[in-house]
Amino acid sequence: MGKTTVCKQVAELARELGYDPAGVLTPVVLDKDGFPAIRYALMVSDGEQRLLARADDDLGGPRTHRYSFDAAAFSWVIGRLRAAILQGCDLLVVDEIGPLELEQGRGLAPLLSDLSARRLPPLLLVVRPELLGQLRERLAGIPFRAHTLTQGNRQILADAIFKELFADHDPGR
Repeated sequence: MGKTTVCKQVAELARELGYDPAGVLTPVVLDKDGFPAIRYALMVSDGEQRLLARADDDLGGPRTHRYSFDAAAFSWVIGRLRAAILQGCDLLVVDEIGPLELEQGRGLAPLLSDLSARRLPPLLLVVRPELLGQLRERLAGIPFRAHTLTQGNRQILADAIFKELFADHDPGR
């Protein structure tokens, strides 16, 4: 179980308790050697998905050392996330903010500006530990708490994050 699974579990807990979660998950498909080869953008609200990135093909959009991304898929994700914020979702999940956003200013980077300019629902952002400092700089002024997924907390982390995010919120506001 990894970061995307924990995000999915938090969203499912929210839905089960009457909240309206939205956002994007980025599940991967592994190649025959067990390495991430394909990444999808999967909407939390309705399960719609699009191909986001491939390690073995050029999708014509931005690149990282591992992946070629589809720029149109990013536009679709950003549009869906902005619509969810405007429509008043109860939880916004963004799996994940990575080097593309924080080092290149591409991908979901435009969404980061939105996060600091709006009143948001509880927000669950995934970022790799080595990029946490850059995310803190980018979201300066927005208080947040970081959790690290480990072998020891995999089974309890989703519940702990859910309780933290919704400590002061009621469904249906």
